[in-house]
Amino acid sequence: MRMQGSMTGALALAALFQVTVAHANGGEAVFKANCASCHGSEGQGTTGLAPALKGDKFLSGKRDDVLATVRDGRSGADKHFKELQMPMPAWKGTLSDADLQAVVDYIRGDLQKHK
Repeated sequence: MRMQGSMTGALALAALFQVTVAHANGGEAVFKANCASCHGSEGQGTTGLAPALKGDKFLSGKRDDVLATVRDGRSGADKHFKELQMPMPAWKGTLSDADLQAVVDYIRGDLQKHK
């Protein structure tokens, strides 16, 4: 019986690890599919179109603020980069809540580590 409990615990731990890895990989996939065309594949930005995300101090601030920007977009007076013609589109309704969470985690974490 004790071995069965240990196996169940090990399987639960393995499942948790897989979900964590999938979440991390999911953020990168969401970014590449939806954000990279404007912000660049490495987050370097596109002149005249979208700002660089890599090294942007806003991204190291409050996670909820970053999530709100990705979810709700920015336009008009709310834009940080007023010189850019296009507004930041709202991804609410296009991306699932899980995808929104994953891409925010990715742009705040692993994207900042790319060289």
